[in-house]
Amino acid sequence: MIALNRVKLIGYLTENPEIRQTPAGIAVCDINLRVTAKIEREGSLQDSTSFHTVTVWRWNAETLEKYASAGSQVYIEGRLKTDSWQDEAGKNRYKTKIIADDLILLTPKNGAFPALPGTVPFASGLNSAEIIGNITKDIELRQTANGVSVGSFSVATNRKWKDKATNEDKEETEFHNIVAWGNIAEKGEEFLKKGKKIFISGRVHTRSWDTPDGEKRYTTEVIADEIVLPGHESPDVPFETSASVSKSTGSKSEFANEIPEIPAIQYESDIKPEDLPF
Repeated sequence: MIALNRVKLIGYLTENPEIRQTPAGIAVCDINLRVTAKIEREGSLQDSTSFHTVTVWRWNAETLEKYASAGSQVYIEGRLKTDSWQDEAGKNRYKTKIIADDLILLTPKNGAFPALPGTVPFASGLNSAEIIGNITKDIELRQTANGVSVGSFSVATNRKWKDKATNEDKEETEFHNIVAWGNIAEKGEEFLKKGKKIFISGRVHTRSWDTPDGEKRYTTEVIADEIVLPGHESPDVPFETSASVSKSTGSKSEFANEIPEIPAIQYESDIKPEDLPF
């Protein structure tokens, strides 16, 4: 493995899964997942709700169709993948989804969820992303209206696999938009430069905006909670003061607000062989 692109989610299906077959007879299904996780914001743990499009293949898709429905809770482990295509106007369009490698059904078979007290300080879901790759663009630092630092940069990860049909070695590159807040962003301005190898631990976040033509657009980012700069000689200091950049304590602006509505699954791109989880 030359890079890491890993996402872990625990969330609830927003609709009944609908399975379909590829021309080769492989089962596949796209689902929307609502995830409510706990994040640290303004010195306290707060609920953060996000929606994710997940593509599930083969026996995992068949399991979903047989046992899951809207409201079912599932664990997903997979990788981020961005589809690109041109719309009718010839403009480049992008949509980021998660390709599921593993799936666990968490809903009881009888469908009965035991109630939890409202005071339980734990989340009902999980939103975790881990990336190891190379920075492709220096971090760009700016300030929000209320004076909080926020930085954005991009990271590339590579994946290799063998094409079973041709027995050829394949390789693809994914580019990830990264957003860092507060202390991470401020410290990153000096260290997060193009070409550096980086490890990022955080969460997947999708935000939306309206174009001047009134069209809704979405972009998916990884919000960095922790950053490590690997590949360097170990400094002669305790590990807790090594190249790890501390977690942000800054508050969030409207830039990180959650999407108020569930984004519909609208794929204009075809299923690609490299999406297959094997």
